[in-house]
Formats: sequence, structure tokens, C-alpha cells
Amino acid sequence: SVSYTMRGLINHGTYCSINSVVQVLYGTSELRDLIRLVDDHDHRSPNRVALKLKRLIYDMTKGNPSPCDPSLLVDAMTSYRGAPFDVQEDSDVVFKCIINALADDCGIAKRIGSLWDIENEDRVRCLRCNTVQSTLNKSNTITVLIGAHLPTELQDYIKMYTDNTFTTSDYHCTHCHTGTQIEITSKVLTLPQVVCMRIERVRNIGRDTADIVKTGTRCAFPETLDLKYIMKEPEATVDTVYKLYAVLAHSGSHYCGHYTAYVRDDDIWYLADDSHVRVCSWEDVKSTYEAGSMLCNGVAYMLMYHKEHR
Repeated sequence: SVSYTMRGLINHGTYCSINSVVQVLYGTSELRDLIRLVDDHDHRSPNRVALKLKRLIYDMTKGNPSPCDPSLLVDAMTSYRGAPFDVQEDSDVVFKCIINALADDCGIAKRIGSLWDIENEDRVRCLRCNTVQSTLNKSNTITVLIGAHLPTELQDYIKMYTDNTFTTSDYHCTHCHTGTQIEITSKVLTLPQVVCMRIERVRNIGRDTADIVKTGTRCAFPETLDLKYIMKEPEATVDTVYKLYAVLAHSGSHYCGHYTAYVRDDDIWYLADDSHVRVCSWEDVKSTYEAGSMLCNGVAYMLMYHKEHR
């Protein structure tokens, strides 16, 4: 495995979300090991994200105290999505841009892009005729909702996920040919080596972009999490226990804020704040459970869990 050294990343004004996502990806040992194997001269590659990420991570592994420059990776990401990163993007947009670019590539890059793949089965039941249709879907994140009637402890939320059935109206059933309500149930078929949990802290309370608000409500996440409750077959003999290794946090409002990353290696937690990196504690990480009254301290937006082998 590639030796782990923490180096900061230069922020060229709007890069803090990109820098924080890169630090989280760098903290993913499978990605660090596999990215070395990406072929620099594979002309089949449809985009340059894998190659630029490989070179940036190679620079980050050098025991050099000066921060690395992510600009070439950002250029490749810009080309891939066809739009510049000249304003601060949400962390999940950055994460999905990098992971999807890898998944759209070939060879080793494609394999890295699938590290987070979760296979879901969505079952749709017509409440009028009881017809059930099942579809298989892939995603690379699990969304954690925050609400007045939802648990504030992540493990309790995951346990509740087993009853995560919701109804929606305005549906035209192709079987009974009527406008009706449907019941949707989502279950996980396979769990990947690493799981990304995205905490839904931003919501639109109106019809305008000015009505987008960020919530600093408590979401307490444990160091060890059991995901068996979200599986279609919770009694299956597969590893469902995961250990937290990275937290991506955001301070400030939805419109004006700053991203940082907490990354664990060998039970030592580090805080990466653009070009500055320091050792921190689990108590520091737990401070991201909630924002407090002023939204001034960072709150967790994304959590990365790694499968525990027992």
C-alpha cells in the first residue's frame, strides 16, 4: 500500500470543495493503490481526469511540506463536465464529477470509479391494482435525510431505513390504466468496499433559488456503522460493518462558506484545510455533528465509511 503522508492543497479562490474532496479520495486506500496503475499512455481514455488525479496523488505522497497545486485536475474536470469551476461547487457535485469521470473511463480508472457503486432494487406498487414493478439502479452515495421526525443518530436512521417506504400521487399505472398513488420501496442488493453517505443539509423552502437554506441540525455519526438494515436480505452472510475514515464538513451559509476535510489514517485524525494540515482528535470530528446557532463551525456534509474485515 502507498505510504500515507498528508499534504495541503492550494486554493485558487473557489477550490476549497475540490481540495476537500481530493483529500477524502486520497484517504481512500483502495484508490491510492489503484490510481498508480492508471496507464499514462492509454489513448482510449475519453477524459483526462484519471491521469491528472494520478499525478496529483503522486505529488501528495511525497514527504514535502509545501502544498500541492490541484489546477491541472480542475482543468480536466472542467473539460469533462463542460463547465468551469469558477464558483464554489457543492461537495457532492465535485465528488460525482470525479467519480463519474473515472467510471466513464476504461481499464483501472473504470475500476476505481466503481469502488463506491451501490446496487439498489426499487419496487413500485400501484395502490389501486397492487401490481409491483421492480427496477435495478446503481448509485454511488446513500442520502441521509434530516427532518423533524427522523432520528438524529445515524445508526438509528439506518435501522429505520428498513421501513423506508414512501407514497407519491399523480402516477399513471400502465397496468390498471388509472391515475393513482404508488408506494416505492428501495433496498440495497450489494454494498461496495467504501460507502459515501451524503447528509441532505440543503433544501429549497420555496420556488426561487433565494429560498435555498442550509440546516445545521444534529446528525450524530458513529465511528463504526452497521449497514445490514438497508440490505434486501439483512441476514445474508456478507460484511456490513463499516468504519469511518473521512468527513467532509462545511461552515457558513449555503451561499458563502468554506469546506474542510477530516481524514483518519492508522487511528490518527487529520484536518485538511486547503494548504494547512494538522493532527486533530475524534472530539474535533464530532464537533461537525451540528452547526450551533450561528452556523459558524463546520457541519458534516459527506461521510466516508470503509468496510471492516472481521
